[in-house]
Amino acid sequence: MNTIRYRLFKQVIEKEKEFVKIKSILKYEQPSKYLVLDTNYSSDSSLIPVLTANKAFVIGYTEEAFGKYDKGPCIIFDDFTMDMKFVNFSFKVKSSAIKILTSRENVNLKFVFEYLSFLNLSSKEHKRHYISEIEPMEIQLPNYCQQKYMADFLSKLEDKIKIEQEIFLLLTKRKQYFLAHLFI
Repeated sequence: MNTIRYRLFKQVIEKEKEFVKIKSILKYEQPSKYLVLDTNYSSDSSLIPVLTANKAFVIGYTEEAFGKYDKGPCIIFDDFTMDMKFVNFSFKVKSSAIKILTSRENVNLKFVFEYLSFLNLSSKEHKRHYISEIEPMEIQLPNYCQQKYMADFLSKLEDKIKIEQEIFLLLTKRKQYFLAHLFI
């Protein structure tokens, strides 16, 4: 996935000559109204997920239906670690250090997420990064049709990889079963 993303965005960089600031294509929202109050999370996945932008992502589930984010797709961006996730479901958040990013008109949010992933943002400093470093950053932005095409292509590729991983897991379990029952 990373190799294909790299090749696609290298082409964008080579082809597109116009730069736009992140601030002009993304809006951010502070998550304070979406913070979970009760930190005794459930493991019941039928409830509302509680998210963090780091590697854990879904840290549990809550029954708190009030104050959930349900405005559509967004990027949750951890202001300290610069980890980010693309989210297209309702949720609540654990930390106020998260920025909720949405796209402005004629900008494909999934494309911007993939572009930022391509840039491989990281930091060794424990400080807030979004407003000071990410918003003023300039990127090359193709027209909306090209953005959508690339975003759809990468989404389909992600789906295919997930399916193949599930098949691999099932085949591994089947192999373990057969090996365990081979010499009975």
